[in-house]
Amino acid sequence: MLIDFDGTIARSDVSDEVMRRFASPGEWAPLEAAYIHGEIGSRTLLSRQAALLVGETEVIANIGDDQELDPHFAPFVAFLRAHSIAIEVVSDGFGFFVGPSLERAGVGDVPVFTARTWFPPNRVAIAFPDGHPSCSVCGTCKRERILLHQRAGRFVVFIGDGFSDLYAASHADLVFAKDHLALLCLDRGLPFRPWEDFAQIQDALSGLISNGVPSPRPRPFVCGPEVWPPGTTEPLWDRAPAPRAESDGVGSA
Repeated sequence: MLIDFDGTIARSDVSDEVMRRFASPGEWAPLEAAYIHGEIGSRTLLSRQAALLVGETEVIANIGDDQELDPHFAPFVAFLRAHSIAIEVVSDGFGFFVGPSLERAGVGDVPVFTARTWFPPNRVAIAFPDGHPSCSVCGTCKRERILLHQRAGRFVVFIGDGFSDLYAASHADLVFAKDHLALLCLDRGLPFRPWEDFAQIQDALSGLISNGVPSPRPRPFVCGPEVWPPGTTEPLWDRAPAPRAESDGVGSA
């Protein structure tokens, strides 16, 4: 079970909230638009946005303290563990707030794969320990986490909401999607189940478990070194990604 954080576990996109509070819209919004339009990858986006953050680093570092999480998430984790289902959080955002947020929800031991953001004096630094070893398009390679579990014979469920989840949704065995990710899946012909909260997903998974979990079904590659030239740093799309609905936020990681 792989789960996105921003806009999925967290009710809002915390990475976007960081930019809204601590950077000039005239500088960061064009970068976000280029990302959503498929012109740059998340690694480029986050690296450039981190350089735009202005403010006391301690205040920036604590932004996750007041972010609301889906109240059904902690019971959902307990449900998964009661059925011996492995769970990971995979976030292609700044990431520094994910662990503390999970800790406050009582599920701080859930493994997290995301960027490493830290706060030297007067600046914000970022690195990508969970990126693909030979592809630099995404900051955190959600696709690679899915493939790792599929190679181990596991049926992989992915839950997400935003643009950064598209590559994961293209390779997972079962996808729960909402908001922009649901539009992207519709546009790309990817099967998915709509969702609103984790209680709804828990009900759906109860039926899957009762009927027997199928074997993983690997899909054709749509990203990464298998289909992109060596050294690719920005995404290569066959056509422009589907746009967000007007009601969606700037982006989700």
